[in-house]
Amino acid sequence: MYLSKLVFNPRNPQVYRDLSNAHALHQRVMQGFPDEQSSQPRADWNILFRQEPGSQILLVQSDIAPDWERLPAGYLEKKSDTKFIAMILKQLEAEMVLQFRLKANPSKRDKTTGKTVAITGRVEQTAWLERQATAHGFEVLVTDCIATPDIYGYKTKSTPPIKIINVIFQGKLKIIEPGEFTKVLRCGIGRGRSYGCGLLSIARVSHD
Repeated sequence: MYLSKLVFNPRNPQVYRDLSNAHALHQRVMQGFPDEQSSQPRADWNILFRQEPGSQILLVQSDIAPDWERLPAGYLEKKSDTKFIAMILKQLEAEMVLQFRLKANPSKRDKTTGKTVAITGRVEQTAWLERQATAHGFEVLVTDCIATPDIYGYKTKSTPPIKIINVIFQGKLKIIEPGEFTKVLRCGIGRGRSYGCGLLSIARVSHD
């Protein structure tokens, strides 16, 4: 598993076009990976990404090594930083407490219409996260729920626009089932994973 840190060049007009269209940003991220015939390459390679709040930084996680030299010249402010992080997964143990950050699209399927609808409200969104935690081998110990701008985009002029309500959760979690927790680290949480949601980042708890 690999984690890349990309720093956008704020003077490049292509960057602003991509950041204003979630589908274009998805395509740009995928440009860093091999041209292979696959109906769902993002899912096959577990490619997840997140733009860090209020910054020009994009984190990209993937099962296979990316090649960011494939991006347009001048797209990045500086050379990308990519690390092999698979060894971290082998160090995870039950009862381990970690800091986390997750940009997610809390949502559910409406029982009447069958359509996917956003979950709004801090209490309801936190409850959604707790349900996800139970299903994926961890427990949320403490979390802040931070509202973020909706994600917008479009594929073509003839298709419905993309709109994803999202929120950033950050706080502390405890691992309950390391196997299930490892899977969710690789595969992500919730919907909207093609458009910058679902990447669960972890770090050791600071004792400063």
